[in-house]
Amino acid sequence: MKFFVVGLGNFGATLSVQLTGMGHEVIGADINMNKIEALKDRITHTVCMDCTDINNLNTIPLREMDVVVVAIGEDFAASVLVTALMKQMKVKKLLGRAFDDLHRTVIEALGVDELLLPEQDSAEKVAKRLTIPQLVNSYEICDQSAMMELRIPQQFYYQRLSETGLTRSASLKVVAYVHVDDKKNLLGYSRKVKKLELNVAPDKELQPGDHLILIGNVKELQRIIAK
Repeated sequence: MKFFVVGLGNFGATLSVQLTGMGHEVIGADINMNKIEALKDRITHTVCMDCTDINNLNTIPLREMDVVVVAIGEDFAASVLVTALMKQMKVKKLLGRAFDDLHRTVIEALGVDELLLPEQDSAEKVAKRLTIPQLVNSYEICDQSAMMELRIPQQFYYQRLSETGLTRSASLKVVAYVHVDDKKNLLGYSRKVKKLELNVAPDKELQPGDHLILIGNVKELQRIIAK
């Protein structure tokens, strides 16, 4: 996949480095040349530019980007302007990072496809989620290995677990199946109720909306899902 990340502060830099390490093509942009110099060997491409200038943005192949992430830190005006320009340029998928309640309100009003909140979304988790959209949650164990909660991908619906390829990999192990049901409370509001099933049999039929808990290599999971 191809990513364009605007703003190489702590969050944007970590996200760009993580995505590059996962094998994706990343263009990281920042107005600060010192940041560009520090990261040029760790990100696929880096460019020093003012992304609030549409003429500069026109030099980037935005139509080829699968995802654009506006990760500008404390500069409210720059973040809002760049987000608005990206919407105007009709990028395929736009993520915006909000750093306070007012910023969140404005970014949401601009119509980003996904809002990133620093208190909830670490750069590492966002990188995995962008790479594997079905990923609900993950806990990193060591480099490139994690415990992951995966929403069952559509191509696996009604297949037996043994038919998915997940049980044939030496670097992945399915450790549990999660039944997810909608339950209504006394006021009529729906909520998700999860029930854990351990010791998942190979002939278990996978149902839409349910989750799997896996442990192992993130890239291997990505490879199997992408087949």
